[in-house]
Amino acid sequence: MNQVKGFIFSIAIVIIIFIVSAFAAGFLADLASVWKKPIIGSVAAFFVVISGYATAPSHKKIAAVTWLIVGAISAWILAGDSYYPEDYEHAYQLTIIPLLATYLSGLLALSICLLWHKKTNKHT
Repeated sequence: MNQVKGFIFSIAIVIIIFIVSAFAAGFLADLASVWKKPIIGSVAAFFVVISGYATAPSHKKIAAVTWLIVGAISAWILAGDSYYPEDYEHAYQLTIIPLLATYLSGLLALSICLLWHKKTNKHT
């Protein structure tokens, strides 16, 4: 039962971190006057995978991979059709840059989690 409570708590934390990181990334991207969509996606993906790994009570590698897959599917749905911003040379043309940035960031986070897991379990 403690494992179930631990995973429910982990899911709640990951969802909260997703929301907070997405809003913070959007705010900071706006302050920096850069294209928000790839920044928001990549920051959110990174923090979702890392927090999913860090908060999982057990099976941390599986949790990180699961959050990567859930995040990738969610990003595909949420991104929909992405267009270059209006102040760009190719304004309003379709692009996969935001989705690609999101996926690459999630993979980077997964790589960090796997290295972290390998390092922490090496000493046990």
